[in-house]
Amino acid sequence: MRKIKQALKILMDNGLINGAKIIIKILKRSEIHELVQVKHDVFSFYNYILFDKNEAQLKKIEGNVKLLWFIPDFGIGSGGHLNIFRMIFNLEKLGMKSDIVICGYSQWVNEFIAKQTIDNNFFQLSSRIYFVNNESDIKKLDKYHVGMATSWQTAYYVNNFSNCINKFYFVQDFEPFFYPRGSSFVFAENTYKFGFSGISAGSWISTKLTTEYGMECTPFSFSYDKELYLKHKKRDDKKRVFFYARPPTDRRGFELGLFALNELYKKDAKVEFVLAGWDTSEYKIPFPHLNAGVLSISELSDLYSQCNVALVLSFTNLSLLPLEILASGCEVLLNDGDNNTWLDPHKKLFNYVSGNVTDIVNGLLDILDGTIEKDQNYINNFLENSSWGKEASIVYNKLLEKVD
Repeated sequence: MRKIKQALKILMDNGLINGAKIIIKILKRSEIHELVQVKHDVFSFYNYILFDKNEAQLKKIEGNVKLLWFIPDFGIGSGGHLNIFRMIFNLEKLGMKSDIVICGYSQWVNEFIAKQTIDNNFFQLSSRIYFVNNESDIKKLDKYHVGMATSWQTAYYVNNFSNCINKFYFVQDFEPFFYPRGSSFVFAENTYKFGFSGISAGSWISTKLTTEYGMECTPFSFSYDKELYLKHKKRDDKKRVFFYARPPTDRRGFELGLFALNELYKKDAKVEFVLAGWDTSEYKIPFPHLNAGVLSISELSDLYSQCNVALVLSFTNLSLLPLEILASGCEVLLNDGDNNTWLDPHKKLFNYVSGNVTDIVNGLLDILDGTIEKDQNYINNFLENSSWGKEASIVYNKLLEKVD
């Protein structure tokens, strides 16, 4: 009787068609749960935590420097992987060859398909692709000048890899902050004590790893693709706000941003809102907006150019979006903090506010109303002198220093 009442309530709350769909889903989940009781296998999921630690055993390798990058499995559109493949591509142009190891489970059927996916959706690389799942697989890997970790999970694989001269850690963010204080936090934090040489995306991470973990770290800075991100003509005179909306990524402050945009709408209902970065159609959003979802890279610059200001929140390392948005001719508002200002210490590129709703609303209004004046010559010079090739050279020189 209780289940019948629950079903009737679902029908009343959601209508006949949608309610029926919800009930069917519940029944299916219930049937599956009764037929198969799946137990979480913690030991298999984190099996790499207990991989043996092996020191780098090689002293010298003849020939040009070769890198072996250990990466987690990737999906099309992954920003972190885009940065890795971009660096590999630019190092390749400098004469430094790289191969790639995908650690653990991979959605790609084989190495050939994985390579094809990288070439078609990221960069065309000369790299070979390998899959590894355990210590036996790691032992079969060839000799390389450098073993390069790229995430905390892959650091355990590199910790076991010994067929190299030196071990490096390509750190794009402080990954313990991705989790509550618990097992995953500690598993991630421990990797900064493995003794690898760090290559960090920016000085905020470099300073943090050096001062708190004693990890030698060389930072490179951010840039943008000058062929993709440029100013497009704004096709109307409407005030428009872009919001980088990624609800599954806590560090992007989705809920905080929504509250701020809703308060801004209450103050000025003529402002238009564009949300992109994720399909937000499953969220109840009370103000009118365009849910642009996940767009192809080629579509982004024009979208940014149609907006007056972009709200990009980040509570760990700075996102790459602010520079790309700025290059497209749109003002950027960020939450203040060392994690975001390291690229812009004089605060002449972007606008900053504290992380509360009122300050964000006021910051957006100031930009929309034109009350903030920016030094456009400074911005143009910064953008003109920025390049990914220059940043790759910093990494290239550090790698040579460690393996020559």
